[in-house]
Amino acid sequence: MGANGTVTLGHEMVTILEEAAVDLTYDENYLYAACQDHRIRVWVKNDWQLIAELGETDTPPIVVDVDNTQVFATCERRVYVWKKESWGMTGWFELSYQALTSALHGDYFYVGAREGRLVSIQKDTHDTSSWQLHKSDITSLWSDDKIICTSTKKEEPRVWLKSKDTAPSELARLDKKGKGGVLSGNSEFVMVGTSTGEIAVYDRVEWGLVRTLESRSSNPISSMWASTYYLIAATTTGSIAIWDLKRGEEIGEINLNGQKIVWLNADHDLLYIATQDGITILRLIASGRPLDVCTDTPLILTDSLLKTSPYDVLEDALELEKKADDFYQEGSFHEAVLEYENALQLLIDNTHALIEVPEERQLLTDELNTRLGKALLKAKIQELQSINHDIRQLSEELDVRKRTDRDPDEIDRLWSSAGRIIKESRVLAEAQASDMLSYQLTHVIETLETDLNEAMSKFDEFRETINQALALTRQISNEWRWMERRRTKLPERKQFLEGAIEKLTNAFEKADSEGEVRKILSGALEEYKRLYGQIDRILVSYQNEPDQTFTSKEEAREAIEGLLKVIPKKIASLKDIDDDTERKLEEKRIIEALEQALGTAESYKLNDAVKSIKVELDKFQSQ
Repeated sequence: MGANGTVTLGHEMVTILEEAAVDLTYDENYLYAACQDHRIRVWVKNDWQLIAELGETDTPPIVVDVDNTQVFATCERRVYVWKKESWGMTGWFELSYQALTSALHGDYFYVGAREGRLVSIQKDTHDTSSWQLHKSDITSLWSDDKIICTSTKKEEPRVWLKSKDTAPSELARLDKKGKGGVLSGNSEFVMVGTSTGEIAVYDRVEWGLVRTLESRSSNPISSMWASTYYLIAATTTGSIAIWDLKRGEEIGEINLNGQKIVWLNADHDLLYIATQDGITILRLIASGRPLDVCTDTPLILTDSLLKTSPYDVLEDALELEKKADDFYQEGSFHEAVLEYENALQLLIDNTHALIEVPEERQLLTDELNTRLGKALLKAKIQELQSINHDIRQLSEELDVRKRTDRDPDEIDRLWSSAGRIIKESRVLAEAQASDMLSYQLTHVIETLETDLNEAMSKFDEFRETINQALALTRQISNEWRWMERRRTKLPERKQFLEGAIEKLTNAFEKADSEGEVRKILSGALEEYKRLYGQIDRILVSYQNEPDQTFTSKEEAREAIEGLLKVIPKKIASLKDIDDDTERKLEEKRIIEALEQALGTAESYKLNDAVKSIKVELDKFQSQ
C-alpha cells in the first residue's frame, strides 16, 4: 500500500527490442526509435516485428518525431525526412546551429541548440527563425499549442509565449535558484525534473511552485512524460516513479535493475523505455487490470475498486469522504473536490456490489453530491478571490505609481483568465442555486466584475497616455530624421529642436511625476537637448570666427585701416574691366571684404572704423 491507500503498482514484461536507442515515439500502428548506429527503426505494435530501418544519418539522431505522413530525425546539423507510406527518404534540411534537443508540435519544429538558441522551423516550407533565449546550451524543451519551455544545465528554466511571426516573449522563470532540468507539462502544470531527483511542479496561471515531488532516490531525473492526471519520471539508475499529479502522491515505482534510462514514453497502458541495453516495453497494471495513463478520467486505485462486498465499498467511500471533509475544513477546497469525486466514482465503479444496499448507496450518493457541490462553490470562491487579489494589486499600482512593470501580454492573460472564471462561476452558481453558498459566489462574481472593469478602465487610460507620449516622440523622431536626410542647414535644425523641446517640455510638465509617460518623455527630452547643445556650440563657433582672425584690437584696427586705403582704388579700377561677369565678381568680392571688415570693427567696438566702412559701402552701393 502507498501512503494514500493505493495498491502497489504492478507491471508485466511485454517484450525487449535489442537496439540501443536515445529517443522513442509512436503512432497508432508503429513504434519508432532513434538509434545510436545512425538509423531510425520502426516496429509494428501488434507483434513487435521490425518493419523498417531508415537511414543512415550523418551523425547519430538525437530525436525522432512523426506526423500523419512523415518521419523526422533531428541530428546535430540536419533534420532528415522519410515518407511513412514507402519508408523512403524525401531529403533533409540543414540547421544553422548545432542541435541538442527538439520537439515537433503542429506545423513547427522547435530545436534547442548550443549557445542558448531556439530554432523554429516550419516543417513544410522549412522557413527558419532563431532566437537567443539563454546564455548556455538548451538541453531540454517542452511545447504545446500556447507555450514553449526551455532549460539549460546552468540557468533556471523559462517559459515563453509562442508567436507565429516574431520571437517568443518571456512569461516566467521557474526555480529562482537557477537549477536547470528535464521538462514536461500538461494543460495545468509545467514540471522540472532536477539532478537531485526532485520534481518541481508549477501552475500555469501564476507560474508559482505548487509542490515538490520527492522520489525515493536522489538520482538525476533523465526523462519525464505527463498526461492530465499522471506523471511518469525515470532516473539515470533505472527507477521509474508514477505520480498522481492532482494529489501530488506517488502511485508506485518500477525498477529496471540499475539500467541507465535515456528516454521513456507512455502509450495508454504501455511504457516504452530506452536504455543502453535496448528498448524495454512494459504493461502497467493496477488492481488487476491495465492502467491507462492517457485516460481523460481519473482512475481510483484502491483495494476496493473491484470489491464484491457492499460493506467494503461503502466503507472505502466513507474513508474518501472523511479525507475530503478534512481537506474542506483545512480550506483545501480543490483537493476536497477531487476526493468527493473519487468517492462518487468508487460507487459508480462498484454498482454491481451495491445492488443489495440501494437505500444506503443512494443516501451516500446524495450526501457526497451535496458536499461536492459545497466544495465546488468554495473552491470557485477561493479561485475568484485569488484572481481578484491580482486585479486589485494592478489597480493600486496604477493609482500609486501611475505605471506598471507588467508586460501587456501578461495583462491580457489576466483579463482573459478573469473573464473565463466569471463565466464558469455563473454556470456553477446557477447549477447550485439551492445552496446558500451560491449567493456568496454570486456576490464574489459581482465584486470581481466591478474590480475588473475598474482595473481595465485604468489600464486603458494608462495605455492611452503611453500611446500619446510614444506618438509624440515618434512624430518628432520621424521629422528629425527627415530633416537630416534632406541635409537641411544647421540653423534650421536648431530651430526645429527648439520647437520639439518646447512640445516635449509641455507634455512632460503635464505628466504624473512617477508615471511611465514621464519616463518616456524625459528620455526623449534628454536626447534632443543634447543634440540642440551640440548644434548651438557649432553655430556659435562659426559666429565667433571673425574675432579669432586677430589676436588683438590693434591688429584688427591696422587691418581695417589698410583695407580702407585700398578699397577706393579697387572701386575705381572697376571701370577698366570690360567683361560684365568678371566685373560683377569683383564687386561681390569688394562687398564681402567690406562686410567682413564691418563685422570685425563691430566685434572689437572700433566705432570710427564702423562709420568709415559704412560710408564706403554706401558710396559703392549707390554707384
